[in-house]
Amino acid sequence: MINPIINIIFDIISATPHLKVHELAAQLKNQTDFTALDDDPSKDLFKRNFLIMNGLYQLQNELRDTHHDVHISALDIYIVAPPAPSARCKSDSPQIDDPLKAYYLDWHNYDTSTEEIESLLAQFWQRYLTGSNAVLTQQDWTALAHKWQLPAHYDLPTLQKAWRKLALSNHPDKGGCAAAFNQIKHEYEQLKAMLCAVR
Repeated sequence: MINPIINIIFDIISATPHLKVHELAAQLKNQTDFTALDDDPSKDLFKRNFLIMNGLYQLQNELRDTHHDVHISALDIYIVAPPAPSARCKSDSPQIDDPLKAYYLDWHNYDTSTEEIESLLAQFWQRYLTGSNAVLTQQDWTALAHKWQLPAHYDLPTLQKAWRKLALSNHPDKGGCAAAFNQIKHEYEQLKAMLCAVR
């Protein structure tokens, strides 16, 4: 399903790079008839956010064909210009595995119940208050540690050494791919957060 506000999102982030999600939402409200999407205020807010995030991720997928990328985080949204042809990623580069992207691209999640919204908020605040940004299950953590060739019981210096090695070999300034570098950086933050959470 095509997001009904994807073109407006593209126009806004093209004209105003480095927006925060709430700033994008405010601009959308000013430029569109973004009327109430649900009678329940919590569900209305959830659905508005869902449409925005879904539109951003759909746009990210569309722009990938032009070698552009859409950087998406709550505090910074912008379009990344394509790298020089010599610095482009190989076609066999792994795609970024983003559970948030998978969630927002699944339209079944748009009609989430009030109880599910409350549960999601509770999980968010629990992670926020414990300082853990990782959204990894034990199985995902083990798989990611294996991918990074880390020992079963790695420590922070071992992780940092692996990060430096991967960062140097994938850094865009060193001929690497920006998307691959960003993926590695994201994985490093997840691995570090999980390591800190078990201490």
